[in-house]
Amino acid sequence: MKSKNLFFILLLTFLNSVGYGQTVDEILHKYFENIGGKEAISNITSTRMTGKVKAQGMEFPTVMLSKGIKQKISFSFQGMEFVQPCFDGETGWQTNFMNMKAEKMEKEDSDMLKSQFEDFPDAFLKYKEKGYKAELLGSETAEGTDCFKIKLTKKPLIINGVEEENSTIYYFDKENFVPILTKSIIPKGPAKGKYQETVLSDYQETNGVVFPFSITSKYDGQIAASIAIEKVEINVPINDADFVFPGE
Repeated sequence: MKSKNLFFILLLTFLNSVGYGQTVDEILHKYFENIGGKEAISNITSTRMTGKVKAQGMEFPTVMLSKGIKQKISFSFQGMEFVQPCFDGETGWQTNFMNMKAEKMEKEDSDMLKSQFEDFPDAFLKYKEKGYKAELLGSETAEGTDCFKIKLTKKPLIINGVEEENSTIYYFDKENFVPILTKSIIPKGPAKGKYQETVLSDYQETNGVVFPFSITSKYDGQIAASIAIEKVEINVPINDADFVFPGE
């Protein structure tokens, strides 16, 4: 009986290894290779993306600025600029839709933005050196496509004084080795515990680097907004003043 159990354990292990067929590092190697190469990605210091965001049946011109850890997403409506959000490297801020004024975020919210933006230009660059953990969770169909499922776990977030897991699941298309979906659990607020999903598609090349030109955000399975990128500019001059809280 013991020998039979051992046989089945070894058989399952073999079948699992055949099913996966790739290691995390092999998948990530092909990923970076297909989007322009690790060196090209590492050399990105800034990006400016322009396009249109669709939400609640309306469409707005949008600009997304990235300069290292500094990030800003803004859109225009009836001649006014709305920021959702901006991170100046230390503190996050955004437009309050109720009073139309810019407001700084609480420290925990700013820290969450910092955790997200400090990995620019790519969360998988030097992930081991940062102490992150990447796990291959197997294969799964996402958006009708057969994918490798990789979970990236970063340093914990502090929410209401308590450590919370800080992880995202990436679904890499098995044919092109690019993520077509990311999935994470919302750690704070009224939607805490629900899934936040980002669908990535329409990959196009800009100056030798490939970016998704279509980005759709979902909350608990429902589409919240989508962005159609029209232009991507790499390593363009961006003024630090663009990230400063108004009035400072």
